Amino acid sequence: MNTPATLTFDVEAVRAQFPILARQVRGAPLAYLDSAATAQVPDVVIEAMAAHYRDGHANVHRGVHTLSHEATVAYDAARRIAARFLNARDPAEVIFAHGTTSGLNLVARAWGDAHLKSGDEILLTTLEHHSNIVPWVQLAERTGARVQAAPLLPDGELDLAAFEQQLSKRTRIVAVAHASNVLGTVLPVKRIAELAHAVGAIVVLDGAQAAPHLVVDVQALDCDFYVASGHKLYGPNGVGLL
Repeated sequence: MNTPATLTFDVEAVRAQFPILARQVRGAPLAYLDSAATAQVPDVVIEAMAAHYRDGHANVHRGVHTLSHEATVAYDAARRIAARFLNARDPAEVIFAHGTTSGLNLVARAWGDAHLKSGDEILLTTLEHHSNIVPWVQLAERTGARVQAAPLLPDGELDLAAFEQQLSKRTRIVAVAHASNVLGTVLPVKRIAELAHAVGAIVVLDGAQAAPHLVVDVQALDCDFYVASGHKLYGPNGVGLL
């Protein structure tokens, strides 16, 4: 299977950033294996959040006093950091959403409702998370479009030949996971984008699982939309990137 390169790191340095790992569960050291659902938050993130609430909590872009100005500067800096993290062309391309699900729904509602019509097609794969299925099914119900799903091979990889065969001039949206939360499969999303763009479709990538583990370059991938969740990226709940 297509898996990312092995990383080496200082176990003790990592453990120091996650005091929760010192917890005992039923008399044994905690082994947290559910990061695909939500990652533990390191001390550096907790301290940054606490510092904001403790030393400078104020509205962003809605005040002219000192605390509001400082909060706005920090907020805009976060957008620039997010753009560098995903290698977006411009920080203005980064939209903060509530998470991956929120970002996908925003694309479906904003782009999908404006562009799809009866007879159009939306192509997914059979390994998608329900967050990357439901918005497109609902979009199809609103517009009269049709949802299709490309199959997998026995080893869990995408059947790229079948995927290409299902593409047509009727395909308007291709929405796929960059990496699967169940199988760990990393899809060939750059090739998928090339094939989709060749028939005039836009490409929406669910990066919830890939963004924490892979180097993501949205320009190199040539996708139209990329979504990720903060709480899977060792950040707080309720924030995501589109």
